[in-house]
Amino acid sequence: MERPKGCAFESANKKYVVEQIVDYIGDHYSEKISLDQIAENMYLSSFYISRIFKSETGNTPIRHLINVRLEKAKELLENGYQGSIQEVAAMVGYDDAYHFSKLFKKRYGISPSQARRSS
Repeated sequence: MERPKGCAFESANKKYVVEQIVDYIGDHYSEKISLDQIAENMYLSSFYISRIFKSETGNTPIRHLINVRLEKAKELLENGYQGSIQEVAAMVGYDDAYHFSKLFKKRYGISPSQARRSS
């Protein structure tokens, strides 16, 4: 017996959910964002969106948020933004410049100030 072809919709639906999360993070990365906020915004459970996002992208929504924030910070620094590292951190959604610097260095292998100097 042939199985009904319902999974194409299921897969497209998951892709839509992931696109919505990516768009939301892209628009709001500089604000405080929690998984609960994203879920609430989409009328879905945080467990559900986390599971779908991870299955579709290999990343958690929060890991994606961190990546977006660090990429935006790197762009700012490389494009000659003259503000302090604290200001760069704040512009991409971090209150704590020390925490931001640690994440940045872990990701890129250099500190934010080194990234600025090398551009």
